[in-house]
Amino acid sequence: MSAAGARVGRRDVVGLLTVLLLSTTVAVVALGTADGVTSLGGGSYATEFISPWCWSAFLLVPLPVLTARRRLRAASDQGLALVLPQVVAAAVCVARYRSSGWGDGLEGLVFLHPLLLLAIAGGSVMGARHRR
Repeated sequence: MSAAGARVGRRDVVGLLTVLLLSTTVAVVALGTADGVTSLGGGSYATEFISPWCWSAFLLVPLPVLTARRRLRAASDQGLALVLPQVVAAAVCVARYRSSGWGDGLEGLVFLHPLLLLAIAGGSVMGARHRR
């Protein structure tokens, strides 16, 4: 492999790790700042096992899109690195609901978040690739 190829490889690895670290940070913050079960008084409760911070993962979509102009494979890897921590966070959220006794089956809808993230990131990467 040439020196230029090695630089591209290193850049791809750094980009992948950066996206993975940022997405993991978003997931950890979203899980860590959730209120859990909160009494509202009068026998009413609010449950939050993942906070709205999880939506900030969508702000990371431009990272794989920028990479797509250079290398589609690296952009695909970054897209997976973006979505995977969000899937894990959704699984933790479902587990929290079920272990707390507040699960009613609808908590599985939390997986729509990473699916939507995957669709938007994947569509944006492919769109950027076609504009090239």
